[in-house]
Amino acid sequence: MSLHSSRLRGRGRLGFAALLAAAAGLSVAAGSGPGAEPYRERHPDARIDPSRGVEGDLEFSGTLPYWRTPEVLERNARFAGSPADQWKLNWKHMDLDRAELHPGHLAVDEGEALVARLAAQDAGFRACLGEGAADLRGKAATYPKHDAALGRIVTVEGRIEQCASRVPGDAGKALRQGSPANNKVSVYFKSLSAGVPIRVDIGQAPLMEAYRRGERSFYAKTGQLNFACAACHVPESIMGHKLRGETPTTPFGDAAHYPTYRTPVGALESIQERFARCHGQMRTQPLKPGDPAYVDLEVFMTVLSNGYPVSVPSAR
Repeated sequence: MSLHSSRLRGRGRLGFAALLAAAAGLSVAAGSGPGAEPYRERHPDARIDPSRGVEGDLEFSGTLPYWRTPEVLERNARFAGSPADQWKLNWKHMDLDRAELHPGHLAVDEGEALVARLAAQDAGFRACLGEGAADLRGKAATYPKHDAALGRIVTVEGRIEQCASRVPGDAGKALRQGSPANNKVSVYFKSLSAGVPIRVDIGQAPLMEAYRRGERSFYAKTGQLNFACAACHVPESIMGHKLRGETPTTPFGDAAHYPTYRTPVGALESIQERFARCHGQMRTQPLKPGDPAYVDLEVFMTVLSNGYPVSVPSAR
């Protein structure tokens, strides 16, 4: 995935000579004059309409009718295990059996215990998570959102980090974004919105601006492989075709199941940790969870899940 972050600018492929020059410590600029933007290649734009939310997948990949609801998933469960057809289910078939215990369920319990412990140390911790309300049910479905008091876009994991920072002592410091403790509180918080449709408010100008920045990141190429997110996840790309041991799927509805228990790595993983893992696979420099560029990309991805219900705890 490619990001418009100062740490990633200019890391797109400029050719072998440019790589040699970079290795020698020389600067390579594709623009003219001081301050010119480095040359960046882009994957062809798929022209997504953000106002349609998850319904936009009907014209995008056409797979939404296979995974839109549990009922249609049940009817198409025969696709699971089929190399040619499983990708059409967008991995949502993994969520059909909620009774099956996996480490994601255990993380929900651990997250609940962490919230109780932090609330005992700071009575305002839970209200901070609920933006003034003690009842957290349904709250996570509106994230990411713009926080006027903070002057920035806040994700669920960012809210947890912010609220934990007010807890005295060292307990709150362990909840930095990307940490196991933050992910556990996040999956507990989001489990209280399970089944509630995601509704990121792109009517707010800061959210729409973040969406557009995330969209540019989605299509911009970066790293030694000169890949973009779109290289795997739009029509006329690798989407629906075998890539090593996986078949990339549509990005629509994908944000709904994070944080998710990732069976290949044996850990609970936030969506921004997944961005970083993708970057590592693309041979580009990952960013830390919470980086503004990753926040923008999460806004973009979550808007593509608008109207689809929060689906945690999950395993992938």
